[in-house]
Amino acid sequence: MNAQKIGVIGAGAWGTAMAKLQSQNGHEVTIWAYESETAENINQIHCNSTFLPNVPLPKNLRATVDLSELIQTHSILMMAIPSHFTREIAGQMAADIKPDGHLVVLSKGIEQKTLLLMSEVYKEVLPSSITIAVLSGPNFASEVASGMPAAAVLACADANSGKELQHLLSASNYRIYFSSDLIGVQIGGAVKNVLAIAAGVCEGMNLGANARASLICRGLAEMKRLGERLEGNVETFLGLSGMGDLTLTATDRLSRNYSLGISLGEGTALGEHLSKKKSIAEGVKNAASLHELTHRLGIQLPICDAVYEVLYRGLSCSEALHRLMDRDLPECE
Repeated sequence: MNAQKIGVIGAGAWGTAMAKLQSQNGHEVTIWAYESETAENINQIHCNSTFLPNVPLPKNLRATVDLSELIQTHSILMMAIPSHFTREIAGQMAADIKPDGHLVVLSKGIEQKTLLLMSEVYKEVLPSSITIAVLSGPNFASEVASGMPAAAVLACADANSGKELQHLLSASNYRIYFSSDLIGVQIGGAVKNVLAIAAGVCEGMNLGANARASLICRGLAEMKRLGERLEGNVETFLGLSGMGDLTLTATDRLSRNYSLGISLGEGTALGEHLSKKKSIAEGVKNAASLHELTHRLGIQLPICDAVYEVLYRGLSCSEALHRLMDRDLPECE
């Protein structure tokens, strides 16, 4: 593929960063913003002051609030909307999307109630001829937008289309690997958000480096347990979308989920923390979806369950820690 017209749906931090990257990569990029002021901001002063401040954007990057027009005129669409809006936006796209289009999912999560992965929601709502891929990895939007080196993995069931997208979207400072494991890549992205909240609680409670490292290690075991149950490839969880993304989001305050966990560990109420934030910590909704999914499947994810209990059942962080440490000792790791 040569230079293409790429539409990015969602003008949050990650959507804006990806739009900038692909614009600098030589593609003609248009980004859809829900908020008219965000679109005006991008078009007039070439900055997204609300979601990605202090990052200059290319002057040829165009923003629009007309979703239908963007869908009709772009064959490659990158979906950067919050996961819980996926079905609603997909429904709005269905009538306008090109039948030979390519959809690249950037959001991470499991839909509540249906418990479908994001690719499965799009597959259910959009025409069957659409090629669906997922891009995931240890990527902070601000660092990618600043041109710092990063890597990610693109998963697609159609190897030929996936590898074309891999080469199309890769850049000199953004290295993309290919995978055929759509399930594993998405499970890693959803579970790591919840585990990052738990790691942040460790930081907020001053539990030390040992506790956080142990939590990340056991969290990876939970990620693999769920992924294997859903027929993901175990090797995927040791790669960029698994261990890589988990390490990033569970160790750095740039992570919204990790920052939320820190606040909870310090004693801040969930509602109070969220009321001060414009962006969304996906782990909050993911925790509820994971709780329902694992109980439906009959498997145990103790750390993820503990996060759910803290977020939705009023369990204190101290009591959650006590429950995790007081469980029966396993026969093996």
